[in-house]
Amino acid sequence: MSKILICGATSFVAKGLAELLRSKGHVIECFSRGKISKNSLVIKGDYLTIANNEYLALGYDVVVNYAVIKDGTVESNLQYVKSLVKMCQDKGVKKLIHFSSVMTYGYHIGKIDENTPIEKLGETWKKGYGEFKIAVDQYLISIRDTLPFELVLVRPGYVLADNRPCPFIKPLPFGFTLIKGDSKSKQPIVKREEIHEAILKIIETDNNYPVYHFFPNDGMTKYRFAIQTGYKHLIPMPRLIFKYLPLLLMKIGAMSKAMYSRFDGMYNENEFYSELTENKLNIKFS
Repeated sequence: MSKILICGATSFVAKGLAELLRSKGHVIECFSRGKISKNSLVIKGDYLTIANNEYLALGYDVVVNYAVIKDGTVESNLQYVKSLVKMCQDKGVKKLIHFSSVMTYGYHIGKIDENTPIEKLGETWKKGYGEFKIAVDQYLISIRDTLPFELVLVRPGYVLADNRPCPFIKPLPFGFTLIKGDSKSKQPIVKREEIHEAILKIIETDNNYPVYHFFPNDGMTKYRFAIQTGYKHLIPMPRLIFKYLPLLLMKIGAMSKAMYSRFDGMYNENEFYSELTENKLNIKFS
């Protein structure tokens, strides 16, 4: 039995994890943003000063961090994770599991496995969520060897649950479906319940790998996923118009690098692998 704190426990991806862990005998506390308070279910407070929250107890064995300051900046997200690390140090945490993303990788790497380096913050053209994830991962990796606890980064694909609409599939009138990309555009996809099972495995595993990938080794594309989920009359977005034309506009200064990066990401052809994760955790993503 472990005492576990889940940060960002009310997020879509974290939904159901606390219940699973309690069913396995673990003691769970949850942290969410709000006025500093505590009830039987949730501790609330400011993420940026989580280390100073008076309601967080000593003796957490594991902290699982889903939280990201989506309406913030690179600086505020770094401030949060630095405060989180301090809290883990102060509370004697043994293991920090940080929820990252495959968006930390570049779009033109080729093969990506658990040992592949992420993009560098000073070199990425991504803004918003992807940039935040890169910044936080880069910071955590830079201090890993100085930490008195185990640090595990988990990088999932797109998370499926509760009939969540896919941002890369857009139904159109008359039964047509627009694919934001083309038939070669890769999109790792994972079920939320499989993420929870993998998190449980990490909690109960000693000497974890530094990075885990949460998605199947099936080379999933947006086009194939749309077919498998029953969409008809698929219309891919032509690469010439939505990748190479934006590239030209970016090169002549008519489009920002950040805007071009959004188009570039729609045509991601990297090969994503998770064999190391599946073998280490004895789990199979489907």
